[in-house]
Amino acid sequence: MNVLQRKTPAVFFRGGTSKAVFFRAEDVPEDADERNRMLRAVMGSPDPYGRQLDGLGGGISSLSKAMWVTRSTRNDADVDYTFAQIGIRDDVVDMSSNCGNMTSAVAPFAVEEGIFPVPDGPAMVRMFNTNTRKIVHAHFTVQDGRAVSTGDMEIPGVSGMGAPMRLDWMDPAGTAGRGVLPTGRLQETFSAPGFGEFPGSVVDAASVCVYVPAAAFGLTCAETPMAIDAMTEVMAALEHVRRDAAVRAGLAATPDAAAQASPRVAVIAPPVAYKTLAGTEIAPADYNIAVRVASMENIHRAVQVTGAMSISAALVIEGTLVNDMARGLDLTADLRIGNPSGVLATRADARKNADGSWNLVSTSAYRTFRRIMDGHVYHP
Repeated sequence: MNVLQRKTPAVFFRGGTSKAVFFRAEDVPEDADERNRMLRAVMGSPDPYGRQLDGLGGGISSLSKAMWVTRSTRNDADVDYTFAQIGIRDDVVDMSSNCGNMTSAVAPFAVEEGIFPVPDGPAMVRMFNTNTRKIVHAHFTVQDGRAVSTGDMEIPGVSGMGAPMRLDWMDPAGTAGRGVLPTGRLQETFSAPGFGEFPGSVVDAASVCVYVPAAAFGLTCAETPMAIDAMTEVMAALEHVRRDAAVRAGLAATPDAAAQASPRVAVIAPPVAYKTLAGTEIAPADYNIAVRVASMENIHRAVQVTGAMSISAALVIEGTLVNDMARGLDLTADLRIGNPSGVLATRADARKNADGSWNLVSTSAYRTFRRIMDGHVYHP
């Protein structure tokens, strides 16, 4: 039977090192099955060829995302936003986590679509992420009712320059409801078939991530994402660790029940010389910790911002594996995270309580963003 396609108002944004389709919340079906069908069709998923050729997706996790935004009724927020990570080869629509990169486009979308208009000049929009139930403050500039996206800031992984957007995650710990250390310990002992036992830390700040030593898998963190992706035994072992951590952090009852998007798993190492994906030489003195993060069973080409917020928290909390492996830390200056696309600078404000626990006040990062196109997206 021939059925005409439907069309839905949408905006296509780049946020940081990701891209996503944005909708007003009222244009997204309330029924979960209907909503997920629409999102998969918009992205071109599932695609056994891994290209998402029949939709707006780009065949990798950072290009297969959707957001929807509405005016907030909360006293501490101006807008509410929801994030969905759409599978590429499968039919998964995962809403278990937030996307920090695309969070940089939420406030511009809200302002430009009239969801939350603000006057020209410096602006701050308070955003409530419904996935993690956390507040993020976006600081940017507005001119003629539009977010200024042109500027002189360059971020690793994005060609060209843009206007800076500062994102502050307020009280970011405990998205899983168990505090910044969801297992209750600074370090755990993990194991994986073929790789034996090794230490690891599970940290929850803006997102949950388990950190394990790259050396346990024969890596240095100088490797490219593509090289690690091709190491099938290593990738299978990392997925094993990720699912184990999901149970330990209270995110899943069994390893098989773990969501695809949360927790994440990352291999870490002390700083080492490496080349970015653009060919830039990075020296060990240029950064504090080397990281390669797996996302949806592939190594991310940069680092997710919510992942960077978790890494930042782990860097400043004494006794985590990340803190132990870091070099040249200055907690009064930027934290520098070495990733495949370059060095990401972040900040974290953490305070140790008298009982030895940690209070994570905020984490921050800068991103750039750009509205690419708007109109209607067609789908069955």
